[in-house]
Amino acid sequence: MTTQMTLTDALAAEGMARATSASSPDAITQLDTLIARYAATGEEFSANSLRAQLPEGIRPNAVGGRFRMAAERGLIRPVGYVASTDPRTHGHPVRVWQGVAR
Repeated sequence: MTTQMTLTDALAAEGMARATSASSPDAITQLDTLIARYAATGEEFSANSLRAQLPEGIRPNAVGGRFRMAAERGLIRPVGYVASTDPRTHGHPVRVWQGVAR
């Protein structure tokens, strides 16, 4: 069975890809490492958990894209939502993740 992406999903993926491309490659690597460290604990976490540790050069929309990539690689799985602590997002929901034991 082939899964087709909706137009909304395709546009979201394109936006995250652009944000990642506009971010510093070193910062993307640092963010991926940060996500992997949180995942390794087995504890639940979200973008709120690592916001203060985000490296310079990360575009805000790239953060969600990197979480999505980690999930696609099987590193993390979604477990719920919490309100964002970033004042710019006005409490927008952010996904909560948990590391997947290997």
